[in-house]
Amino acid sequence: MADKKVQGEGDYESARHYRKATERSAREQAKGSKPIPGDAGTASDKITPEEREGRSHAKEPRQDKRDAAYMDELEKKKKR
Repeated sequence: MADKKVQGEGDYESARHYRKATERSAREQAKGSKPIPGDAGTASDKITPEEREGRSHAKEPRQDKRDAAYMDELEKKKKR
């Protein structure tokens, strides 16, 4: 008799195993964790020093345009 698993983008059995493992991992991680202080009501629009540091490493929008133009130029050279 043929195997009756439903196959496609993924099978149901694999999805169940993944979900159970993910839930178990999340529970284990939560056991030793500390509650996150604050809530959305106390949020501020001020940037923290940590956020400022992170943003200092981020790209600016004009850098993305520059990178896209550079990649286009490389593609043109490649086709020649």
